[in-house]
Amino acid sequence: MFVEITILAVDDDGMNLAMIDLMLSPLDGTVLKANNGQQALDVLEAFPEVDVILLDLEMPVMNGYETIKHIKQHAKWQETPIIVVTSGTTQVTRTLSLGANDFIAKPYNSEELRLRVMNQVRSKRLSALARDMNESLERRVKERTEELHLKAVELEEEMVERKVAQERLQIQAAQLEKMNETLEQRVQERTSELSERNAEILQAYNELKRVQGQLLQQDKMASIGNLAAGVAHEINNPMGYIIGNLSCLSKYVDKLTTYLDANEQHFASKEPATWQHLVTERKKYDIDHIRQDLPDLISESSEGADRVRKIVQELKSFSRLNNEGVKMSDINEGLESTLAIAWNELKYKVSVIKEYGQLPCVLCNMGQLNQVFLNILVNASHAIGDLGEIRIVTWAEEATVKIAISDSGCGIEPENLTRIFDPFYTTKDVGKGTGLGLAISYDIVVNKHGGSLDVVSEIARGTTFTISLPLKNAHE
Repeated sequence: MFVEITILAVDDDGMNLAMIDLMLSPLDGTVLKANNGQQALDVLEAFPEVDVILLDLEMPVMNGYETIKHIKQHAKWQETPIIVVTSGTTQVTRTLSLGANDFIAKPYNSEELRLRVMNQVRSKRLSALARDMNESLERRVKERTEELHLKAVELEEEMVERKVAQERLQIQAAQLEKMNETLEQRVQERTSELSERNAEILQAYNELKRVQGQLLQQDKMASIGNLAAGVAHEINNPMGYIIGNLSCLSKYVDKLTTYLDANEQHFASKEPATWQHLVTERKKYDIDHIRQDLPDLISESSEGADRVRKIVQELKSFSRLNNEGVKMSDINEGLESTLAIAWNELKYKVSVIKEYGQLPCVLCNMGQLNQVFLNILVNASHAIGDLGEIRIVTWAEEATVKIAISDSGCGIEPENLTRIFDPFYTTKDVGKGTGLGLAISYDIVVNKHGGSLDVVSEIARGTTFTISLPLKNAHE
């Protein structure tokens, strides 16, 4: 359940403000009012915790377009969702480009208004929840990293102590070498044992670092999966209402159009004065344009709703695959669900080109492979500056399936290519990378699935990661 919400309605028409207040009265919240953009900014200064803004465009003093610019440029308010109240669709593109989150066309009904308001409130609070989860995860990573550092220091101190002891034994052995060959042999054996023990400690230390990295990455992926499932559940229900209502609205428009055509045919044969009056009224209210534009509006809205539903399905699919074990899976479907998750990271600067081949199903853990795809896609996005391209190609070759993910980014220095799969090695700035993503990806592909992960890179030209997977996992 939501706690009480606060809504700011901005309109220079008092009747419209009163009507909005009445329509939103069933919601558990408070409706603040302003008559122009400047008053709206004053209200926001006094009430910074406003959950959503209903904004008219045509107003004195400061219109809706200027108001959107001021709000989105202000750090305290830029996350506050804005629903533009408009009387025509020609204004929508401009308001969305300025940062508006949604729009509602006049005249609107109370159910639609409440639904759009609650959708934006949910979206804002889900975003806040995601930020809180990321901050919590970062704190946990920092705590675990500090613990690991302390253990590493302890191990290094033990190694130093053992090295000192080994050197002391070697000095003693040199002094007693001439006295007793048997004693010399025993000292050598002891020295060998110490060397083996040091190697075991070093191996255990490296294994501890690797397991720690995997745990951190798995914890992060689990959090992403849970968040994706929650978001999908929250969006799916209201989208069902919207799609159903659009279908019903389309049928109503067809019936109204048929009814208007019948009326025109009837009155066309009546008195000329009556027919001329109808023609005048039809032009006055732009009935011909409305009848022509309504089907396009409904069709575009239906396409948008179907796109949202597809994204929700991909979110649910990604979350479900993260929890599944080894089974026969479609690699192309896994790539699609991962792209849906990574799209927010890619959409503003990356053009994705997909060349999927006809692939047989692979016996694999699709959730783990989705983690590999996500790591590579996010790294590719980071390697691209302002704008670039990511190309994904899949094909079958003998008893293997191959996936090539290429980017047009900055490339990898030749001296770094041999180290990119090492745990904790990263070329990113401090605080921007853990050096775990590619190490874990290599472990998943090579050790857990019996495949191979290869990389080819050229400075200023881009990088290609090629994943080869056997049709049947030999490690299972």
